[in-house]
Amino acid sequence: MPSLEDHDEQLALLCSQLPLLRRLHQGPVGAARRRVVERAVEAARAGEPVADHLAELGLLDDAADEDREPAGDTTRSSRPTAVADDGPHTVSGAHVCPRGVCARRERRRPDQQLPVCEVFDVALRFDAES
Repeated sequence: MPSLEDHDEQLALLCSQLPLLRRLHQGPVGAARRRVVERAVEAARAGEPVADHLAELGLLDDAADEDREPAGDTTRSSRPTAVADDGPHTVSGAHVCPRGVCARRERRRPDQQLPVCEVFDVALRFDAES
């Protein structure tokens, strides 16, 4: 049985790859895979495991799942360079799952769109580093 941490990582994987999966499986040729994608979304929304769906989509290798490294932590290992007091200030942090059900963390550059949770169809919540 997968651990809660594995489940969180799998939900983060599904959430981050969902737009690409939907684009890849458009049209009549992708109908079967599109059904798998939508079953995965339904399972995620219901709080059910998504590992089987991810494996069917080729996103999760069942054999390597046991030995898989957890997704790398994208937090900074050192403090950012000091900003002059007279210029604009930025707040360090990352955008996280709005429902708190997965481990997805996205850093956003000022020129990027706000990251979206495709599973629940809402924007990710900003979590400031303290």
